[in-house]
Amino acid sequence: MNTDIPARLIDLDDLTSLRVTGSDATKFLHAQFTNDLANLPQNAWQYSGYCTAKGRLLSFMIIARTGDNDYLLILPAEISEGIMSRLRMFVMRDDVTLTAQDKDWHITGIIGTSDELRASNLVIADNTSELSITDNAYLLTLDSKTGRYMYLASRDKTDDLQLPSADRKEWSRLDILNGIPAVYAATQEAFVPQMVNLDLIGAVNFKKGCYPGQEVVARVHYLGKIKQRMFIATSNTKMATKSGDKVYIAGKPESPAGTLVQSAETDSDLLLQVVLKNNAVEENADFRLGSAEGDKLQIMEQP
Repeated sequence: MNTDIPARLIDLDDLTSLRVTGSDATKFLHAQFTNDLANLPQNAWQYSGYCTAKGRLLSFMIIARTGDNDYLLILPAEISEGIMSRLRMFVMRDDVTLTAQDKDWHITGIIGTSDELRASNLVIADNTSELSITDNAYLLTLDSKTGRYMYLASRDKTDDLQLPSADRKEWSRLDILNGIPAVYAATQEAFVPQMVNLDLIGAVNFKKGCYPGQEVVARVHYLGKIKQRMFIATSNTKMATKSGDKVYIAGKPESPAGTLVQSAETDSDLLLQVVLKNNAVEENADFRLGSAEGDKLQIMEQP
């Protein structure tokens, strides 16, 4: 059976990166994020969350370790300045430097397993969670089985790939289907990590030391008191949607039953990531988008 997937480039200009360097970078970042940075190997990456003291997510990001004390934090551009400012508040006397992404740099998604991709002169790490570095260009292997990558490089290097392009919604669709959430300005402080399933995708380490919000996140985990979880849903809605939109139960306009994380159009409908009350899902509630009379949501299994 031919398993080749045509190679495509997806512009991810809505994402940016922050570089963190200095002799104390590892120690500093390990004390800030939900995942274990101290044991992240060089030339590897992981998902992680950044929380308030109350355990509410300010950001969800990819953290790539590109050197002994050299890291890239990849996150939505619209919240990057605020996240960088907040991190700088905690640097104190540590030898840590945070810098924004160079204006010439570009983040691109790459999908494909075809000969066309293999012939593009990219050095591809074999395993998921690894990355390759070539001449100040970084290629993260997000999924080695299905052929999904993230490329950080100058625009000239990206243009040299000369591969066909695909729409940004294709990347969002894959994120949704693979259970990868997003935190934008509209949803900052709306979720604890477990509400968007960070514990299910290995983005929370419950054995590491303290970080902002750690007590709240641990309490939710060990006491099992998570009342909301993230689910995939579909809808035939024609209405415009945005992160942070509320989900209701039909006939019950008085209080929301969930929150939209992100969405992506498909050829036939709208694919959504929604955080919903677990008891309402178990009761097969009639979920509606935007209002109690809004378009009906069909709830799918958790990825």
